[in-house]
Amino acid sequence: MTPKKVILISSIVLVVLIYVVLQYIVPAPPKKIVIATGGKSGQYYRLGQDLKSSIEKNGIQVEVLETKGSVENLKLLNTKDAHVDIALVQSGTATNKEFPEVESLAGVFYEPLWVVYDPKSFLGLGRQPDKISDLINKNISIGALGSGTYQLVEQMFLQDHVSVDRPNFYAFNYEDSLKKLKDHSVDAIFLSINHRADIMQRILKDPELKIMSFTQAYGYPPRIRGISVIQIHRGVLNITTDSPDRDILLPAATAEIVALNDLHPAITSLIIDAADDMLSGADILNPEKTFPSPNHLSFEPNDDAQKYMRDGPSFLHRYLPFWVAVWADRLLRVIIPLLAILIPLFNFLPAIIVYRTKAKFAKVYKELREIEKTIKVGGFDKGDINQDLDRLSELTKSLKVPQFNSKDTYDLLAHIDDVKKRIK
Repeated sequence: MTPKKVILISSIVLVVLIYVVLQYIVPAPPKKIVIATGGKSGQYYRLGQDLKSSIEKNGIQVEVLETKGSVENLKLLNTKDAHVDIALVQSGTATNKEFPEVESLAGVFYEPLWVVYDPKSFLGLGRQPDKISDLINKNISIGALGSGTYQLVEQMFLQDHVSVDRPNFYAFNYEDSLKKLKDHSVDAIFLSINHRADIMQRILKDPELKIMSFTQAYGYPPRIRGISVIQIHRGVLNITTDSPDRDILLPAATAEIVALNDLHPAITSLIIDAADDMLSGADILNPEKTFPSPNHLSFEPNDDAQKYMRDGPSFLHRYLPFWVAVWADRLLRVIIPLLAILIPLFNFLPAIIVYRTKAKFAKVYKELREIEKTIKVGGFDKGDINQDLDRLSELTKSLKVPQFNSKDTYDLLAHIDDVKKRIK
């Protein structure tokens, strides 16, 4: 095989190999993703819509799926037929023990656990309630079944050896909980929600309602994954109603973006970039650059998201349009490993060509030696020997070898002619 053919075949193989790797090993990001959020009145759904607006600027279609909340979102994410790519969940809802293929991309905002109560219901206590034991004999709403609030309250109550199955505990949703509190059907309600949510804004404007401070708040983070503690100073939430009316401590979950561990890195970059643009500013509960955050997450952190939050966007994504950067990144992911393999192979290519050329000459020389042996022994047919030598001459002339081996061709023909002369 001539060097030209070797190079041509090698090039074709290389192109096919790159195509296969790009198609199956380093695929392009999907053209559509689905984000499981929450109810349309909640912060999760709003964030999902904001992410949709940001991501779709890069040519990727986004569907925002309305759900019942964190528990349903995780189930949908873990169900292949649901085709959910990303979910918003409350930290502490579950761990990798229940969902081993789920990874956390980033925390996006705090969701304090608020205990909102009617002060009149606790007059007999002689002080403001400040721990779980002050609530267990009261009528309380602990959040809707399957909600992140219910899951978190259940875990916290377990620390005090309290079951959520008590008859004075009710699983109302947020709106029903607030109605029951206002008409005195319950004494306190639990909500794990961001302070910007509409229902929290209504609560903070109501001077008749108070927010409990957890004196034992720091006892929960070591025992419940994904929980932190935040301090809110007096009047920070609402100056007009003096809410809260004192400095308070609250255990806080973190709303986090999660995905399966096979999420495309380019989609991860888009999500973190969008979250950074929307959520990195200061808030009354956190200073600037608190979110998106790699801390207080429920699942194993996603490596691409962690790298993005630590180092920022890659060089390609910083200076190139999204799809140009994606293709450039994919090619680099393929070409660099291939070069590491092919460069040594190309270094051996000349030696392989030399070996193959020598092998062609060696085959002719082998037959020529056999003829010489026959001549030495004697008793041969001169016509047959000459016919064999003519055949070897034609074979030598037809050998396809590099031009650099022309001398070897003429040397071999000369050796064949020497044998012919010896016969004469």
